[in-house]
Amino acid sequence: MTKSMSHCEYPIAEAREALRQRAAAEATVLSRSVGRMTSCDLCPCREYGEEVAREYASVNRLLYLQQCRLALERALTSGRSRLRYRWADGRTTDTVFRRVRGRVRISGLAGGVTL
Repeated sequence: MTKSMSHCEYPIAEAREALRQRAAAEATVLSRSVGRMTSCDLCPCREYGEEVAREYASVNRLLYLQQCRLALERALTSGRSRLRYRWADGRTTDTVFRRVRGRVRISGLAGGVTL
């Protein structure tokens, strides 16, 4: 069974900047919550558990975006790069970056991550 991957093409500078901004936004969300968590007493309650789960998801997205940035740079150097990312919940995402005449084609970008 073949799995079709949607792909989009972006100008190189636009793809770089979009991935950088997405990673910076995730890092900002994470730093705010870490600051908030260290500035108050933590009690083991349901709301805290849900917040921790959201933080793990944020860390996971940040790691994925940073790996995408690295794969993009490898693709610009060698023409093509593939990222296989294993999420904390066990899912695997295959993302392919390919340089195409001043642009970059990105296939299989994880759901919820847009440029």
